[in-house]
Amino acid sequence: MAPSADSRWPALALLGCLSAFALGQEATPATTPTPVLHAAFAAAPARHQVPALAWLCERHLPARREWPATLDPRQAFAVRIDADGMRILPTTIVLPPGTVATGSCTIGAGQPLLFECRTDGTEDWFVPLPFEAPAAWLQLLAAIDGHNTDVPHTLDAAVIAGHLAGGLVEGDPRAELLRLGASACGDVTWLAFRQESMLRVRGRSEGGLMLPAALLALAADRTGGPDGLQLRAFGARDVDRAEAARRLLGSDDQLALPTLRALLFADDATRLAAIDTLVRRHCTDELPAIVAAASAAMPWSTLAAEHAVRELWLDADPLVRQRTRAALQRSDSVQLRSIDTERLPRRVPATAELPTHGEPSDGGLQARALILLGLLTIGIAGLWQRERLRLQGHDSAA
Repeated sequence: MAPSADSRWPALALLGCLSAFALGQEATPATTPTPVLHAAFAAAPARHQVPALAWLCERHLPARREWPATLDPRQAFAVRIDADGMRILPTTIVLPPGTVATGSCTIGAGQPLLFECRTDGTEDWFVPLPFEAPAAWLQLLAAIDGHNTDVPHTLDAAVIAGHLAGGLVEGDPRAELLRLGASACGDVTWLAFRQESMLRVRGRSEGGLMLPAALLALAADRTGGPDGLQLRAFGARDVDRAEAARRLLGSDDQLALPTLRALLFADDATRLAAIDTLVRRHCTDELPAIVAAASAAMPWSTLAAEHAVRELWLDADPLVRQRTRAALQRSDSVQLRSIDTERLPRRVPATAELPTHGEPSDGGLQARALILLGLLTIGIAGLWQRERLRLQGHDSAA
């Protein structure tokens, strides 16, 4: 169910300030109020079950200039982000048992968004309504199809971040965060739902929810990222992925074909969706790759590949047919190897071919009919001429 305009999963507003949290720089336009973030992190023992947060607290942040020289990275500490930048301070705040991080995010004069991450990587955001988020953050949320409430989502943080950021040159301050931080987060799962007068977002990953969210915002901050269908097709780890593959049916070849080819290496359900879309797009040249994507361990994609061979064979050119035969012979699927390509339908070539097995072609039958008609005409004309001469001979004798 799509949320109303005043509750479009506004927890994404946290992303902007968390980008600043990651890099110590303002990530929002000057016309947007700077988010103010307060966050407290528990000491090292509590972080061990959340490896991405442990890496952030003990490896990445201590290497930054804002880190106090006297602060032990294994100690508890607090972070504040505002218009003046980032400050890191030791703290005496004692977090509740089982909590590794907690904090708040405020934009302008609105009520704060609260968050809490537990030692198992589960994190909750408590979002007051209304809570206005910048359009750029909502656009990113729509790109990953996360703007629906009451619908669970799962995506691979590293894959999404990589596609959003594109190539990273040496020295780009995002490189370490997106390569190491995003990969440490792993798969991110979340669900947004209404609870009384607020929107609640519950999620989980190896870095909680706020860290992967910050990394995605950081990755998209300067590039805009690829098409949303590509993002979901490559990065989703749930039904969104197969649905994105099916929706590529209506996309142009420049977007759809490279994405669908890559999805032929995905899980069985996604391969099934990709093969079905390629067949519907009538991509005959992809037939060898479709057969190669199926195997005995992939029952759904095997069924889809068998259907693709029977549907696309008729219009495939000779080279594609040859490559498809080779792929069928190499397949470990008995079902595919048993396909008899000689019995599959095929079109009559446009150029004339010599008859085979003593059977004339359509053109040969027409030629024979014309020859027989000509001989019959000559025969009738000869008989008529003979009778005419015979009658003339009778008349002369009389």
